Amino acid sequence: MIDDPAILTGTVLSGAHGIFDVYTDDGILRCTLRGKLKKAFAQAQSAKATGKTRPRPDKLPATSQYHRTERIEKRDSSETPPPARLSVGDHVKLRRLDASTGLIEEILPRQSALVRKDAGSTAKKVMQQTLLANLDQVVIVLAAAQPEPHFGLLDRYLAICESARLQTLICMNKMDLPHSADVEEAATLYSKLGYQVLWTSTQTGQGIEELRALLKEHTTLFSGPSGVGKSSLVNALEPGMAIRTGLISDATGKGKHTTTGSQLYPLSGGGWLADSAGIRALAAWNIPAEELAWCFVEFRPYLEECFYSDCVHIDEEGCAILQAVQDEVIDERRHRSYVRMYTEEER
Repeated sequence: MIDDPAILTGTVLSGAHGIFDVYTDDGILRCTLRGKLKKAFAQAQSAKATGKTRPRPDKLPATSQYHRTERIEKRDSSETPPPARLSVGDHVKLRRLDASTGLIEEILPRQSALVRKDAGSTAKKVMQQTLLANLDQVVIVLAAAQPEPHFGLLDRYLAICESARLQTLICMNKMDLPHSADVEEAATLYSKLGYQVLWTSTQTGQGIEELRALLKEHTTLFSGPSGVGKSSLVNALEPGMAIRTGLISDATGKGKHTTTGSQLYPLSGGGWLADSAGIRALAAWNIPAEELAWCFVEFRPYLEECFYSDCVHIDEEGCAILQAVQDEVIDERRHRSYVRMYTEEER
């Protein structure tokens, strides 16, 4: 069989309103979906989702190569249904129509996907939004100042990444600005928990080369609150990307949104980078309440030590995690973050 030179394989860089920019060996093509693919997507979205039994996280193998269903998961391509919506990072087969346009004919099986609850979800109907397909790393960006870092929000991001079995890097940006000693103390805590903390400044160049090296050959999602300088970091890493720089509101101290959605960019040194829309508030992303404690890495040694097998580690007698908090082995603030997330998940 002779290969059709008009058929290309590509990666979705961005998309809106049924039009997608796809990176191929022949350049970036502006693509639409083939008719039958549009129909398949519509049918998939209207069909009832079927649940699958998932293993408890404390029973999963220790290797980071195992990924969780519905958040990030290694899949058998023979069993993977087509996604209900084409997302940034998806690999596709397309037919080139001319020098600048194409028609997407097939969505290739995803190796992974980072998924969260859609803003339109209700108690009766939970909808999901895929932030990025086929990723293997997340960089969580906070600012040392302007805006002040919210470490409770960071704990939420980390729990999500732990649940998804994603490699995670904490990036403390804007280190050229004066900041409180609490920032240094928090960074020390997260480092002790095993997270790599990188200090960066786009003004002085601090940490930029180190961050560039950590992104090489990875598909990385940049995430974090608005206004922390994600877009500026991307500009510093790849000046040709020309992403608009975020601004901080003098009135509220909160970041103004400048990036409207996830965008995937090929890195000149190898790998891919996704810059995501700023998020002011973050839900628990459907982490089951009974699995949440496992997503706090310092809790894991104590999960089988509680007196009651169904202990939820909030106020029970004989709780090994509460005892560790009392003994100052587990940080009290981190435990408060867990309690807030657990309470929200139970609502």
